[in-house]
Amino acid sequence: MLLLAIDTTTNVCSVALGEKDKLWAEITLNTKKTHSQRLMPAVKNLLRDAGVDKKQLEGLAVAIGPGSFTGIRIGMATVQGLALGLNIPVVGVMTLDALAEGCSFFPGLICPFLDARREQVYTCFYRGGAEGPVALEPPAALTLDELIARVKGFEENVIFTGDALETFRKKLLKALGNRYMEMPFSSRLNRAALVLQKGLKSWEKDGPVPVYALKPYYIRLPEAERRLLEKGGR
Repeated sequence: MLLLAIDTTTNVCSVALGEKDKLWAEITLNTKKTHSQRLMPAVKNLLRDAGVDKKQLEGLAVAIGPGSFTGIRIGMATVQGLALGLNIPVVGVMTLDALAEGCSFFPGLICPFLDARREQVYTCFYRGGAEGPVALEPPAALTLDELIARVKGFEENVIFTGDALETFRKKLLKALGNRYMEMPFSSRLNRAALVLQKGLKSWEKDGPVPVYALKPYYIRLPEAERRLLEKGGR
């Protein structure tokens, strides 16, 4: 099962190609160019360098959020266009699930978290194991104080990953002491290889979905919708 995977839910633009237990190729960019500038050239270069024609693809995997609302839309629109053009199915992967895949070796608490702006983070708690990370509760948008309080409700060590580390490391370390651990910088960025890994598991367990059934996972309403609702409530 040859899949192309895409993650544009944060500042990182990442594409990967692979099948079960084999990563063929990956391009991950963390630069200032927008996803609309980077994504399709990255897809074309990836397929070219891997020697794969797009018609050989059997499916697509895409990170559906949470994350940047614009980034989510760009990634999903690109995958939907490719799926319709190639007549192949898709699988959506929740961004935090994909990040947790990178920590599946860790036996304690796994906490991927992303900067959600407005003094919040998108996060979820997992526990690692032989079958991969298992979510312990639904994803949420939390303040840092709320996140720390929830972590303190567990007894084991916790490993953090994701783009919010740069902003909140010092406060977390101060609050959690020697219980605090983190992924190295080279392993905590969003990567399409992790979307591919989780996507293949989801495909095997539940199967793919038709392109029209692919939906974004926002957690919070986009800013424009939130303001519209606020105006309507006055």
